[in-house]
Amino acid sequence: MTLNIIGRYPPPIDGQSLATQNLADLLQREYKTSRFNMTLTDRALLPSGLSGACRTLHHYLGLKPKLKRHLADENPVLWANISCQTLGHWRDLLTIVPCLRPAQPIIAVVHWGIFARLFEHWTTAITARLLVKRLSAIVVLSHELANQVADWVPAEKIHVIPNYVQPLASKKELITKHQQYNSSKTLNVLFLGHMIRQKGCYDLLKGLAIAATYGLAIDAHFAGRWNHSTDEKAFQQAVRELDLTESVTVHGPIEDRNTVAELHRNAHVFALPSVLNHEAQPLAIMEALSAATPVILTQRPVFEALVNRNQGAFPVPPHSPEAIAQALISLNDEATWRNSSLAAQKRYETAYSPEAVRQRWIKLIQCL
Repeated sequence: MTLNIIGRYPPPIDGQSLATQNLADLLQREYKTSRFNMTLTDRALLPSGLSGACRTLHHYLGLKPKLKRHLADENPVLWANISCQTLGHWRDLLTIVPCLRPAQPIIAVVHWGIFARLFEHWTTAITARLLVKRLSAIVVLSHELANQVADWVPAEKIHVIPNYVQPLASKKELITKHQQYNSSKTLNVLFLGHMIRQKGCYDLLKGLAIAATYGLAIDAHFAGRWNHSTDEKAFQQAVRELDLTESVTVHGPIEDRNTVAELHRNAHVFALPSVLNHEAQPLAIMEALSAATPVILTQRPVFEALVNRNQGAFPVPPHSPEAIAQALISLNDEATWRNSSLAAQKRYETAYSPEAVRQRWIKLIQCL
């Protein structure tokens, strides 16, 4: 069987493009895969607003003839970039849906946590229901997200299959990591994500400053892309104002996956106190788990479905630097950190390793 996998592929690397590439790589071991890249030039995130929507629509319309030819073989389609936004939904209806053959099996993969909005908004409520009828199956990343759309998507069409990541550390490297933690007097903290306030980078920065007042020695690393150069300057200014210049390293965007893996292997704690409303299953969290790194996350159902307190997570309330500081102080205790690290590693192996996820996909595809 040949699978047509359409979506955004790197470059650039962001959560959705990397997840699509991972999925295609995973399935090509079992099936012949044919990839169609919908990426808009070199943007990590599609532009926002009406002007951005017009630009992306123009881009997708330009791809439409090629996509129609690509899907003419009538082989099953994995649609990995179905939109959860109202404007994006209409873009899909105008550009992608007309390219699908009438009897072609279609599996849509939902990467965002706001899919339910399409069924609630007056401009898309009817068309979203019609699109569900056309789709053979819809894959969401967690049972929490499946519950959100249970009123509109038939139970037989909804499937829960999480993202996955390749392990970023070998067993030997994990042993070394534990040894380094035991000998280190400094807590290595990693933030990896889009460098915007909603992702929690400023809340983490304030939490680091509070923890430092309790005498905690910190070596913090922030890596991710900026929206504008002014954002980078503002963040650097905040680092100086909080007197964290000696404790914080700002890397900016990192494209090299080996560098990302090294950051995860060296980290004692991964922190992503995000309040971004469309978060579903950030790959950076799963990468941290694969490196046996305890994680500090916002108390939100989508995150708690990904990893909970018994699996190496330290949930904190939204916008709570004080709670972040207390979590960091807790993880400075050797026994607490070791138990959390082992729990994080076990969570990855049982839920988000390639083999665990591949079996779920094979079971779904066999039913087409």
